Amino acid sequence: TMDATSWAARLFSASKRYQPRSSDVDAEGLMGFEDAEMDDEAAQEYTCPFCSEFFDIVGLCCHIDDQHPVEAINGVCPVCAMRVGVDMVAHITLQHGNIVK
Repeated sequence: TMDATSWAARLFSASKRYQPRSSDVDAEGLMGFEDAEMDDEAAQEYTCPFCSEFFDIVGLCCHIDDQHPVEAINGVCPVCAMRVGVDMVAHITLQHGNIVK
């Protein structure tokens, strides 16, 4: 198993890879359609199933690891609304990794 630090590092690394580069932004500062579509999905906010705060997907995983490590083994996934009986961050990363990418 991976510890919380390595999960957070993996998610943070994935999120940093998909930040728009200056070459992706046109003269008006608007991103192209393909980039905007991917960023919209990644930038969507999700509610923490344990305290109802809002986060992007990477922030949510880090928040759960930091603030709710005990509760994280049993809850409702904020992405697919499925009851999860395993580590929530592992579920999100494995089942919804396309959002993080």
